Parts: sequence; C-alpha cells; structure tokens
Amino acid sequence: MDTLKFWIPAIGLSALALTGCGRTGPLGTEVDDLATTVDSTYEVLQDLDSAEFMDAYAIMERHIEIAKTKEYDASLEAIFFNDFEWLRGSHRALFKFESIRREEQWDGQLLLAQKQLKALHHDWSNRLIPDDSVRIALEEEKNAVLPLIATLHTRLDEVRYVLKQNDSLDLHFQRLWDGWGLKK
Repeated sequence: MDTLKFWIPAIGLSALALTGCGRTGPLGTEVDDLATTVDSTYEVLQDLDSAEFMDAYAIMERHIEIAKTKEYDASLEAIFFNDFEWLRGSHRALFKFESIRREEQWDGQLLLAQKQLKALHHDWSNRLIPDDSVRIALEEEKNAVLPLIATLHTRLDEVRYVLKQNDSLDLHFQRLWDGWGLKK
C-alpha cells in the first residue's frame, strides 16, 4: 500500500510533464513558424560562400582601382557611364552587404532571436507564462526580427546577382583594360 501511495503522485507528475511538452495550438505554431524562418535565414547567411564572396570583392576592388586611374574621355562616354556604373554598382552591393552584416551583427541578432524564440516556445509549452504574455513577446520578436530578415534577403539577392556575374565582369573589364590605349 505504501508503494502505491508513492507511485500515484509520480504517475501524475509524469502525465503533467508529457502534456506540457505536447501542448499544441496556434500560438505555439506561430512561435515555431517564426523560429523556422529565423533558422533558415541564419543557415542561408552561413552558407554564403565566404571564399567566393571575398574573391569577387577582391576582383571588384582591383577593377575599381584601375578605373580610378582613367581620365574621362568624351569619346569613351558610354564606358564611363555604363560600364563603370556596372562595376561601381556591383562593388557597392558587396561592400554594403559585408559592412552592414558586420555593423548590425546580423549573425548575432539571428542567434539571439533563435534563443529567445526557443525560450518563448518552452515557456508557452510548459504554461510558465500566460498566453497574453506569449502573444506580446511573439509580436515583439516579430517586430525585431522580420525587418532584419527582409533587409538581409534583399541584400543577399543583390550579392547572389553580383556573384553570378563576377566572371563576366572580370573578363569584360580585363579586356577593357588590355585594349584601353587602343580605344582612342
């Protein structure tokens, strides 16, 4: 009989723990969905091949430095306005991405959001805080992380576009520099 008195509370605690872990509902789904978005954005940011990025940036830098040495010539106006703008825009996209990434600490912000969303889901699942508080915390997380994710993906699209064009850009400008004196 004494053994039975011991097992009944233990079974009750186990059942309570299982129901807390298995809690489902739209609020938990929203937290999970935001966490999944943050996780996938973080993975995309980490998957950006830094060697490819740095090679492309070095190529842009080299061509920018050469372009700075060229004096304006009206007969080459199309090169100065079209080609150099292409080079400047590509260089700017890579430079801005890396500068903003470091300045705003995108990686750290995403890791912090992951941690906070995990804790929020834990608190919601275990009924440690009321649903109203979870809703408020979730909205605060959305307000903090969704603009960051939108900016990050816009910048990533620009970087991917430049990286796809990198070989063409390098070849184009190398030919331009090789034939520069012959253009006049």
